[in-house]
Amino acid sequence: MTEVLLIVVSLADVPRLLGLVERLCSAGLTIRVALAVPASAAAADVEEQLGGDVAEVRLVRMNLSGRRGGVAPARFSRRWTKVVARNLLVRGGVRVADDERRGWLMVRYDPWIRRRARVADLILAADQDAERAAELAAGHNRDAVRLTATDPALDGVLAQLATTVPLRRVLRQGLARTTAEEVVLAWKRVVADPADPHLGDFAGEAVRVVHALRRGHAFEEAEVVARTAQSLDLPPVDRAALRVELAANQIAAGGYPARELGEAVRELLGFADDALRAGDLEAAGRMAVQATEAVLHRELHADVLTSPLLADPEGFLAPLRESLTFRALRAPAGSMAWVLSGTGSDPRPEPSAGPESSPESSSESPVAPELPASLAPATTLTGPPPRLPGTPAPHRVLVVPGDYPHFTQGIINALADEPDLEVRVLNLREPGVRRRYQRGALVLDRLRDAVGRPVPAPAQPDADLLEWADTIFVDWCDNAAQWVGIHAPRTTRLVVRFHSLEAISSQPHMVDWSQVSEVIFVGRHVRELVERAVPELTRVPGRHVVPNEMRLERFGAPKRAGAERTLAMVGWAQRVKDPLWALEVLARLRASDPTWRLLLIGRDFSPHQHAGALRYQDEFRERAAADDVRDGLVYVGYTTELPDVLRDAGFVLSASRREGFPVGPTEGAASGAVPVVRDWPMYADYAGAGGIFPADWVVRSPEEAADRILAHADPERRAEAGDAARRYVVEHFDWPVVEPTFREVLLGTLDA
Repeated sequence: MTEVLLIVVSLADVPRLLGLVERLCSAGLTIRVALAVPASAAAADVEEQLGGDVAEVRLVRMNLSGRRGGVAPARFSRRWTKVVARNLLVRGGVRVADDERRGWLMVRYDPWIRRRARVADLILAADQDAERAAELAAGHNRDAVRLTATDPALDGVLAQLATTVPLRRVLRQGLARTTAEEVVLAWKRVVADPADPHLGDFAGEAVRVVHALRRGHAFEEAEVVARTAQSLDLPPVDRAALRVELAANQIAAGGYPARELGEAVRELLGFADDALRAGDLEAAGRMAVQATEAVLHRELHADVLTSPLLADPEGFLAPLRESLTFRALRAPAGSMAWVLSGTGSDPRPEPSAGPESSPESSSESPVAPELPASLAPATTLTGPPPRLPGTPAPHRVLVVPGDYPHFTQGIINALADEPDLEVRVLNLREPGVRRRYQRGALVLDRLRDAVGRPVPAPAQPDADLLEWADTIFVDWCDNAAQWVGIHAPRTTRLVVRFHSLEAISSQPHMVDWSQVSEVIFVGRHVRELVERAVPELTRVPGRHVVPNEMRLERFGAPKRAGAERTLAMVGWAQRVKDPLWALEVLARLRASDPTWRLLLIGRDFSPHQHAGALRYQDEFRERAAADDVRDGLVYVGYTTELPDVLRDAGFVLSASRREGFPVGPTEGAASGAVPVVRDWPMYADYAGAGGIFPADWVVRSPEEAADRILAHADPERRAEAGDAARRYVVEHFDWPVVEPTFREVLLGTLDA
């Protein structure tokens, strides 16, 4: 709705004022009235009459306290003296001034006016006496239109605002202060008359309007805007961007326009390549970001049952990998300077992974039969770091947590206890230092780095830490890995760890892997996918599979009564964890024995999720309320006492669609619960769950899960299987077992 701030400084003609308000309200505007008049019975009566028609009425009240930051000036201080003198003048002026002067003074000293003016689209003086006050209010909002109610242009301005306000708001704030319906109506006016000087600029914003509607989950309205925008006379590059945005919108709504997506991305990246050759790195970067947003959309890959990326990494990513822009994004620093020379061809062909470094031919240490495949190192290192532990000076390790820093805290604590190490932490998300850490800035800086253009230097505190380190460990290959790869000294050892989400994200395709010394994967299945999706990574000297840091010995307490009929899910309220699948397991168990329970341990669903996840949440709520499972659900919530809570669980269930290394189920097994692990559908073709856990733990359906549980329902057999599971995970995955390998990889001391 269009916001109007109506300023009234005289009540000489109340009927005309009421008529004006009625006229504005009939135009569908949100009206807020400021009565800058002396308090009186007449003013109170007008306030009451207007109250039922407008959004807000205020009798303007001056704030003359002189407070700054909520603190009043000290009595008899210099500032207090100035405030007292000012107040005498202002109050005296209000008493003796005419309507125009009095209204101006009252509006100047009322903070409510400032707040409302800043969000107003139209600041309207009720009559000529209110013009100065309206002008003062408009000084708080340069974008607002300022008029007098008697201006003959008012009707035209109101009609214009009906179009411009929803579009301006959606471009600036999404759907926070407008509705998708208002945006579509406004857009149709643009399409109907794109030559209108007041509307023409919006025609070129079609992509941004569709994007904003998509981000607000208004998919149908976004489709309407995208389709109608195709009738406009847009530049070819805008048409290509619009096609990509339309495909992204259809994906976000739950579809997969495979052919249209590939064609649109290739077309857009063709323009990105042209921009790159012309030296317009900003434009090339913007188009690269838009392309990856569509190709690597969460609805296609993050928490689904099947992903086209996992099914065929090489084919699915071809539109990106064929692009010159994406070649630059993954190229070594300075190696793409030829792009800007105008020669049009690379004098140095892009190196291939080569047989000596391909995933299939990488030399690997033999795996002992009793060890799970996920613990085998993928390669050996070529040499030690410049300064090894044991020398007089400690080895300096800088840890850079990614977007999920809790995965790193245990490692930080462990390294800090080592006498031959000095550990510092650089959390790029901490406030206080300005960083070019957002996706668009990182993509632009990576392009600058690749073509040899100067990259803005990091803040001095960050630069000092990067220079200080002998080894930098970046947990998660997300924005942090991109940032460190751009700014770290070329002589510093750089170690990057992959979990699972990054394998289906854009950042690994935008890293200079020639600078990286070691890559750690938490699971072999993650490594296999990433090496197929990002062949450049196979040239990294050291590639290793090392599980997450877990302290499992603490989970050894005896089970309590009732555990023999209790399942547990640790960390459940996400679509990727698929608690609906767990409900089907519970339903099958309770069909023959209603004493079965399912403990749901962890926080509930977040309200801030993508559209598919929100739909999934609704499906879960409906299924959880059904008679066959409702009374068997126990919502435990978040706990810091997980070892104690798991004493109530005889079975631990992993229902996930995708995992890197599943910490919750492993901790459940360490508690002596019998593990029941779904063969994670997204990684089923990569031997995901089976590559980490024994084959008899892994099931493929709720029926198989129920059968495994019932096969261990006998208390003695359940206890025996639980003890065996505990021994297995403690022997293979407990931190004292994993830590030596992790340390050797991190510091470069792993023997050949």
